[in-house]
Amino acid sequence: MTKGATCAKRPDRAAWGDRRLKGRLARPVAARNVAWFAVFGLTLSCAAARETRPRANDVVVVDLARSTGTQASPHAIAPADLKPVSGWLRVDGTRIVTSDGKPFHGRGATLHDTRSCDSCAWEPPHVEEVLRRVDTLTDTWHATFVRLLLESYPDRGPGRGRTHYKGVLEDEAYFRDLMRIIGHIGKKNGVYVLVSLWHDPTFGPLGWPTPRSRTVWKKLARALKDMPFVMFGVVNEPEKNETGLLDSEVWTAMNESVAAIRSVEEPGKTHIITVQGTREWGRVLDYYMAHPITAGGGVNIAYETHVYNRASRFDELVTKPAKKLPVIIGEMGVIDDKNATMHPEDCEELMDLAERLDVPWLAYTFHTNCPPNLLVDHAGTCGVGASLEPSAWGRLVKERLGRMW
Repeated sequence: MTKGATCAKRPDRAAWGDRRLKGRLARPVAARNVAWFAVFGLTLSCAAARETRPRANDVVVVDLARSTGTQASPHAIAPADLKPVSGWLRVDGTRIVTSDGKPFHGRGATLHDTRSCDSCAWEPPHVEEVLRRVDTLTDTWHATFVRLLLESYPDRGPGRGRTHYKGVLEDEAYFRDLMRIIGHIGKKNGVYVLVSLWHDPTFGPLGWPTPRSRTVWKKLARALKDMPFVMFGVVNEPEKNETGLLDSEVWTAMNESVAAIRSVEEPGKTHIITVQGTREWGRVLDYYMAHPITAGGGVNIAYETHVYNRASRFDELVTKPAKKLPVIIGEMGVIDDKNATMHPEDCEELMDLAERLDVPWLAYTFHTNCPPNLLVDHAGTCGVGASLEPSAWGRLVKERLGRMW
């Protein structure tokens, strides 16, 4: 997300925004993900499903530490049998391809977790609201690609404070909520999810991953290790570094994070991992063109750019990198302020370009209060039960998702 965007109920919105935000119907053929989720140790609305014998391709939450004797997440997700719930994606040369070797034509939008761009962290978690938005984005808008933004904070904040804000290492209820959301996305036919650490107190001062971030990723990757519809996005946007002097340090932080994820994966189940541009808040991929990620043999790595620019920069930010790297456009959006300018016609041109190049793309963001919003604005509210009516930007994206790629 670009610098200058604000979210509801964020008392420190200016400082927080300045630090992290800068600059800025046909589905693919895939096996249907018919799954149910039972969350270990919780009473959920799917309690009846827990009493039903899992069928082929069902997905359940199990206690791996107890069942295997290994040190694992107490709520890791595992398939009921060895059949995948959908085909595994892989990198082939400069493209991401499906299990049958066809280019992955994923397109959709970013989606927030229960903290909801800090709009909903000040009241109890609304998991059902996130699931409702998943349904609208995938079933009504026909998105086949969702970037789920994981959001945590170092403290409760001022005043009465947030009611939920801790990360997955400290808040097991939040972790279980994420597993439920991810599992729900996994039920959608042909839909893949990029699970991204978006705002996390483990990040360094410039938005890079740290050793603590790698611990977060180990927990998430271990829990999702058998899920072929899941990808991992290391961070949101490495900040500043406009001159590129810190490129090698960003690269090292990314490479070590990839190594951490690969350390808990199993042979034959290697997820796509996206590393973000080293400069200008995730935009620039130049350094990776000469120095691709090497951890895990460099297998199944994609390179994520966030584009909030006029069309004159598309060749630099997308076309040239896509000649050497598998690229994902992780964010784009209509914006016009002192930090960034991208007009609707620029977004349409970028979508055209991405689809010519077989580059998956995601619009920012499926939200009512975290601009640029794909939904009609409901400033100052959590938005539970909102109409989810598309904004002008949202109408452009929804119409595009209704076309053939």
